[in-house]
Order: sequence, then C-alpha cells, then structure tokens
Amino acid sequence: MGTRSGHKFLATIYKIWMLRYVDVPEPIGRALERESGKKKHIPVVAIVNGRSTRTTLVPAGGGRYRLQFNATLRKAARADVGEMAGIELRMDREPRELPVPPELAAALKKRPRLNKEFERLPPGGRMQFLRYLEKAKSPRVREKCVNRMLEVLLERSLLRKPDRAGQEKKQIPG
Repeated sequence: MGTRSGHKFLATIYKIWMLRYVDVPEPIGRALERESGKKKHIPVVAIVNGRSTRTTLVPAGGGRYRLQFNATLRKAARADVGEMAGIELRMDREPRELPVPPELAAALKKRPRLNKEFERLPPGGRMQFLRYLEKAKSPRVREKCVNRMLEVLLERSLLRKPDRAGQEKKQIPG
C-alpha cells in the first residue's frame, strides 16, 4: 500500500487490442486522487524493478484506474499478458509542458487565430504537435513541419462553428 517511497502493489497484466495495462487497486487510486487533487488522468511515475517511466493513470470506470504497462515496464518486470508484476506508483509533480520552439512561436504570433487554436488543444494534443516538430532536425524539415502544423490548426479552426452565445464550438471531434 502507501509508503514514503510510493504505493506498491502486485497486479496482473491485461491486454485490450495492443494496449497492455494493469488495474490499480482502488485504495491506491483513491490515495493518488487525493494527492493529485484530480479525479481523472493522474500523472504518476511507475517503477518496476528499478526502471521507471512517466505516465498517466486513466479512469477505468467505477472510480477505478488503469496504468498502461508499456514496453519499458514489461521488460523491467520480465512479464507480459496474464503474468503478475510488482509495481510502485509515485505522484509525478514535474511539469509536463514542452517549450514551444522559437520558429513555431514566431509563426503563431503572426496568426492569432491559429495561436488561439493551438492554445485550445488539450495538453496531450499540444504535446503531440511539439514532439512532431522536435523530431525534425534540419531547418528545412522544421519549416515544413511548422507549415503542416499551421495547416492542421487552420483546418481545426475552420471546422468550428459559433454556438448560440457567439462563442466558437467544435463541430466534429478531433
């Protein structure tokens, strides 16, 4: 259960499609909810046999949580679907925001509508954008990535429709 170093438990590894996960015991999920002050998507560091990964607990229904059991954790546990693994969870209090690269910041500054759309992205969506750009190393490729990102943001903003109060509302999910 909870200790100074974290919340330890044993769990069976399950699989939904390609995703492997473990169910977090309810008392541990509730304790982490209290620690984080969040009811959904709790940022944690998961540790198995000394190997750790930053991840997020996701709601599994009924007040329970699931932990994605990625390749790092599976290799550390030397376990896979149907097997047991010893897990320790600690709150991840480190910031998860990635810095906006200067070339993207400059492009967004020139286009307020697209900047607003970028700010509307959920944290995970914004992180995907930033990681996409981060992978481009040469200036030419980075410029292409920024242009593609601006196109996607423009598409998203065009697919919004005003609601009755005059505020913009999303027309389709995405």
